[in-house]
Amino acid sequence: MALTGAPMRRYVLGCNHRTAGVALRERLAFDRDATVAALARFRQQYPDTEAVLLSTCNRMEFYWARADDAPPRAADILQFIASFHDLDPADLVDAFYNYEDVEMVRHLFRVASSMDSMVLGESQILGQVKSAFAAARTAGTVGKALGELFPLAFSTAKEIHTQTCIAVGRISVGSTAVDLARQIFSRFDDKTVCLAGVGKMGQLTLTHLLETRPHRLWITTRTDARAVELARRIREKHDVTAEPIPFADWIDRLADVDILISCTGAREPILTAEQFAPVPAGRSYRPMLMIDIAVPRDIAPAVGENACVFLYNIDDLQTVTESTLARRRDAIRHCYQIIEAGVLKCVEDESGRAFAPLITALRRKIHHIAQDELDRIRPKLRDASEQDWELIAHMVHRIAQKTLHDPLELLHERATDGSAQNYADALRALFKLRPDEPPDAPA
Repeated sequence: MALTGAPMRRYVLGCNHRTAGVALRERLAFDRDATVAALARFRQQYPDTEAVLLSTCNRMEFYWARADDAPPRAADILQFIASFHDLDPADLVDAFYNYEDVEMVRHLFRVASSMDSMVLGESQILGQVKSAFAAARTAGTVGKALGELFPLAFSTAKEIHTQTCIAVGRISVGSTAVDLARQIFSRFDDKTVCLAGVGKMGQLTLTHLLETRPHRLWITTRTDARAVELARRIREKHDVTAEPIPFADWIDRLADVDILISCTGAREPILTAEQFAPVPAGRSYRPMLMIDIAVPRDIAPAVGENACVFLYNIDDLQTVTESTLARRRDAIRHCYQIIEAGVLKCVEDESGRAFAPLITALRRKIHHIAQDELDRIRPKLRDASEQDWELIAHMVHRIAQKTLHDPLELLHERATDGSAQNYADALRALFKLRPDEPPDAPA
């Protein structure tokens, strides 16, 4: 990365489950290959800019750091994302948020700590942010600005999960999906459950699904060998009848499925209304629960229009989490305190480094003026004793220190709300400071 060496400012532009529905989020999703391609394209277009691309079921966020006077701006990033997905930027504006500098840091810390997640306290998001950061490092789009910031977010998230009870109870999207199934069915020992997709999300869901002790568990995925291996491991470790189903056959066997949990990485629906049309009659129109936790969605929304189908997508899971959230209210305040402490430390450390030359120059300027005035009056006070001169010098030094106190304290305070740069620019202009060439007088 050919970074310029200029001070870097940091930004994030994105959308999440609160600002964009699943229909839009699935159009904006980046899988692993798309992430690699997007970062490569971005690096070619903006070689001096750092970037991390985070894409999960519930959010798509683009983090970047650039020199203060350099592109890209937020509008450029929006155009970049829209262009990559062949979308019109005008259709995305209302769903996107944009944070910069301190607010960007605060947002990242909240995301990594799961305080911005649909399921508050879930642990999967931290791994997803770490994976996004690792992908960006591999792509060569991480420099000092983001390279120092993301590990701080990780350590803050770890502190929250170890020092608070925010992660107590059922907290993942997968466990919430199973909780929803428990609300629909009172028993599972007579149910056939089909899990479509055995990636990370699928296996997390499976962990909780096995607690229900279903009558039969069918596993299907595009790679049949993975379904065979997973079914074998389940049979060895759990008292559950687990059977792999060839992906080419699973729709033909849907009439025997009571609960379908789908979480593949397919770009298009794996079950359409046309494919599902003959299924209800084949199962005598008995109720069927479908939980689609994939983004993009695996199950076409039209499938849910069938009277015997209860179809829930990942956004619908929000309502299921309310009871869990209620038990965690007391922990939220503590979590935010930890985040704010982390943000403050980050900002103070960075502002100390960023404004150190300015502070040094200002101190030198004021003390230089004070020393000039002492040197000017010394010839006029020939009768003053050495003790008198010590008192005068001490008084002038205290005046200089008190003059410096208020502007430096204000600069420190404003570092926490992101406006310190404006005050720093004002100090440079008012005192005609050049931090790179401070006066030669002693500080």
